[in-house]
Amino acid sequence: MHRSRASIHWAATIVVAGGCLAFAPGASAADGPPTPPPLPSDGAPRATEPRPAKLSQGVRLDVVKLVGSFLPGAEPDMGSREPHTVPVHVFRGRVEPFHKPNPKHPALVKIVKADRMGRIELPLPPGEYTAVLELDSGLYLNNWLEDGSWAIFEVKPKEWTSYIVEDVTEAQF
Repeated sequence: MHRSRASIHWAATIVVAGGCLAFAPGASAADGPPTPPPLPSDGAPRATEPRPAKLSQGVRLDVVKLVGSFLPGAEPDMGSREPHTVPVHVFRGRVEPFHKPNPKHPALVKIVKADRMGRIELPLPPGEYTAVLELDSGLYLNNWLEDGSWAIFEVKPKEWTSYIVEDVTEAQF
């Protein structure tokens, strides 16, 4: 990260480091390099510190709520697709449907919440996974496989899988 320092003739230094502006009265260029600012109170790393490498594969989920009419022949603007920010339970492999969330389920990988745009990016090892919405304290997915289990998506080595999870509880078909 580039650091610049400008000395002001009345013995003060303005330092720009890591995107932060600091004013040090009484300091001058002869005082040596500035001390970097402390970590933020939340413990997050400064922009100048390296971040851990992410896995090279995973899933990019779009969580969408369908509202209104999606009946065939209806005007195209009758229904809407809106970002949804509900929790999503991600399980390894195929999972038989059940209603009550279980944070100790043996196949549960993670519970994540979509951002305000309804998006989740989750690094995962290669394999099959199931993503299920949590609505009103219950698990919900309106997509099943022929064997009765919830629908799955596959993460392949060194690839990011895009997958859409829809809440259709307020949609008409």
